Amino acid sequence: MSVMAEHLGSVHTRAGPKVALRRGRLVRVSTPAPGTPAPFPEAQLTPVPQLALRTRAAIVLFVAALFLPSVYFIGPVVLSPALLYLALAFLPLLAFWLMGHAGPRLATDMLVLAFAGWAFLTRFVQLDVAAALEPAGVVLLQTAGAYIAGRVLAQNAAATRLVFATAITGVALMLPFLLWESVTGAKPLLDVAALFGKTLLPTQMDPRWGFQRAQGVFEHPILLGMFVATLVSAATFMFHGRRGRMMRWLAAPAVVLSAMTSLSTGALLSMNIQFGLMLWNAVLRHVKKRWAILIWLVIALYVTADLLSDRTPFHLFVDYATFSAQSSYNRILIWQYGSAAVMDSPLLGHVTDDWDRPAFMHASMDNFWLVIAYRYGLPGFALLAAAFILTIWRIAHHPDADEQGRDMRRAVIFSLVATMIAAVSVHLWNNSYIWLMFMLGAVAWMTRTDAGIAECPSGSPADQQPTESRHARLRRLGF
Repeated sequence: MSVMAEHLGSVHTRAGPKVALRRGRLVRVSTPAPGTPAPFPEAQLTPVPQLALRTRAAIVLFVAALFLPSVYFIGPVVLSPALLYLALAFLPLLAFWLMGHAGPRLATDMLVLAFAGWAFLTRFVQLDVAAALEPAGVVLLQTAGAYIAGRVLAQNAAATRLVFATAITGVALMLPFLLWESVTGAKPLLDVAALFGKTLLPTQMDPRWGFQRAQGVFEHPILLGMFVATLVSAATFMFHGRRGRMMRWLAAPAVVLSAMTSLSTGALLSMNIQFGLMLWNAVLRHVKKRWAILIWLVIALYVTADLLSDRTPFHLFVDYATFSAQSSYNRILIWQYGSAAVMDSPLLGHVTDDWDRPAFMHASMDNFWLVIAYRYGLPGFALLAAAFILTIWRIAHHPDADEQGRDMRRAVIFSLVATMIAAVSVHLWNNSYIWLMFMLGAVAWMTRTDAGIAECPSGSPADQQPTESRHARLRRLGF
């Protein structure tokens, strides 16, 4: 009997119970009740995916590179550690994606790559080849490189949690130095980095509320604030159990305090939006249509403000979202003159950031989406905005999984929505932009469906079907 079992793997007795060989012993295996279809074998036997050591190392190394303020010069090209990482890894990661190792290709992939390709092309159309190489290569690496890195390295919940946990740990380690910088104006992190080579230049700005604006390891306090603000919802919702309690009660306050040291309009706006979404979700948690209600409420408030106020809704939004009347007025002028500059070349954009404006205005265009439209035209803006909107839409419309899956989706949606809105008041560049695109790639797997069933964000395999309909294939691609 044992010899036969070794050859056959499992046998059936006359009465019907199934037995199988397990570690040299015959054991009884339960069978489904009559009339109940047996589960798909792969769904029953596939183990919960575990992150390979090299994947963990690659994720930690990339996120850690974002916290290094060093700069490297390769001829006329200036590279940060994160950009150097992407330059070395872009082609291998792209090959992995092309071979299907990051799962099926998604509509979001196509939108991001189309934007990166369009931005790359516009540089060569408007500049000489020699002058276009650096800006075209940088936008390609920062956009497509960072996004593909996120897609390939983070393909399940465990990897995405590791991405955010590593970033949150880095922020927590920075916090004492940020507080010192906020009180004294010293730049301890940049000073230490300068001992080992060239580093970012310190940024000195006027104090706000009696405190200096901390920049940490970024070029500008705005970039520090926007980077840290993306982690608020993740620290609150993404982790469960003992680790989750530690994140909510220790890491989340550290993240909020770190973002506040930047005293950035964009960071505070992003956090306030996330807090508002958290509050709305908690108060109306038993109302199934709470998000539809919120969307219609926002539309109603917009229409009401447009009808009753002598200012546009945008002017009202900027007025209440900024620190001072001067800052508010400056952003209104940025929108006025910046949007006019966009329409001067709406298709291909502009090759320089020297936009037409009054002489008293600063050259900085503090509006990320306006900068994208100005540099790469309205097609570039439409492609990048569509990638974010489609990701949010697909994640929000997945069927509910377990509680951990719902919380994870909630954290991602809150963070992306808040960042998209807050980016109207600030610009994102270099490491903060690289992080944004990497984060978008690291959560893209949550938009994926297999056989019409949402992939479970908690990391456990979803039930599979032996066949796949045409409509299921379209849904799997993200449409």
